[in-house]
Amino acid sequence: MLIVIVVAVVALYAFLEFRTSEIYFESDVVETWDYGARVKRIYRSGVDEAAFFAQSEETLVTAEFTEEEMLAAALASGTPEFCPAFYLNIYKPDGVTDIFRFVGSIKSEALPEQTSFNFAISDLHLEIMTDGVTITGFELTESNGEPSRTVINPIVSEDRRTLAVTLGTATDYTMVLTGLGRVTFQFNYTIVTNGLFRRPALEEQLLIIHANISRGDGGELLVEYISEPYSMIEEFTG
Repeated sequence: MLIVIVVAVVALYAFLEFRTSEIYFESDVVETWDYGARVKRIYRSGVDEAAFFAQSEETLVTAEFTEEEMLAAALASGTPEFCPAFYLNIYKPDGVTDIFRFVGSIKSEALPEQTSFNFAISDLHLEIMTDGVTITGFELTESNGEPSRTVINPIVSEDRRTLAVTLGTATDYTMVLTGLGRVTFQFNYTIVTNGLFRRPALEEQLLIIHANISRGDGGELLVEYISEPYSMIEEFTG
């Protein structure tokens, strides 16, 4: 009898796991402040482009908008499902040296009206490429502030202007940047269902962020963050 109950529970759990909604990337929301930025990636489910266009045609709305605007509206009409947020910050900059402590983190945040939390990031890989800036002292930490549970040594180029690392379970990373110029962060990852039986929901996801570090006429530090309009590796490579 116990075996029957266990099998039934496992079967029910597996059924609930595999009926998780299919999700779609909608857009990036970029927020910036003095030396930092947050890029929120919005994923939704329940997106039926054909039904949305058909309903819009009935109301004679389509003539007022471009196809790109209609597609964006169709994606926005879906149910909010997942919102990974990528933070980038420079701390304790001064007006004399060009040495900066840089801290990045990845968090799963909630969207307005989001009621389910069925997804997570997996296989997160980070590449950093610089122009005029060198990288030193790279460290990984967990969400609780402890050093990464997995010893992961980043691959760093001889001139210390390129770095590649698999983040594993780490959610935060810290490094020291020396010099002025552009720093490019490229995140590759997979979105998986967030449960006992994890399965890929969206693969080859891509986020590229540029940080342009310079000084103003008065010597003050200026940081400009630019997010590229790509969500998948296929879009970037063409």
